[in-house]
Amino acid sequence: MKATGVVRRIDNLGRIVIPKEIRKNLRIQSGDNLEIFMDENENILLKKYSQIDKLNEIAQNITDSIASSNNHNIFITNNDEFIAGSGKLKKNFLNKKISNDILNILNNRNLVFKTNDKIKLTNEESFSGNFIVSPIIAGGDAIGLVIMLDSDNIDDNEVSIIKIIASFLAKHIEQ
Repeated sequence: MKATGVVRRIDNLGRIVIPKEIRKNLRIQSGDNLEIFMDENENILLKKYSQIDKLNEIAQNITDSIASSNNHNIFITNNDEFIAGSGKLKKNFLNKKISNDILNILNNRNLVFKTNDKIKLTNEESFSGNFIVSPIIAGGDAIGLVIMLDSDNIDDNEVSIIKIIASFLAKHIEQ
């Protein structure tokens, strides 16, 4: 566990303030949910909560199915990292933090479809080619993204597939 050297007092309502530097590094924003755990040594652990993380297995099955039928690289993210993926680029992105560019697409809640363009997916990795990025909106919240990447053609059929996946995952969360 990393020591931060910061000490905070608990107020009379049981609240503590998480230092701004930690919130910034972990991308914790006002309104985000945190999950509270206690480990075997009675340490209190906070983890950023993501609704879509409950769907990791389903998300992986979806990406595997789509990638096997059309050979595109396909990924699903939560608000922080790539949680599922299939295709040749899977190892490049799976379980890595999303870039600020991807986070901005998520926050803007708009589908992005580009051909022969470049997108920064993580702080270390960019992709040049064709891509579709669609937000997953559940209960009014942007909870993740569905991303399709390919150096070959991507057309309106793939846009429809990505929208269907995003809608399916959103509806699954809302149930």
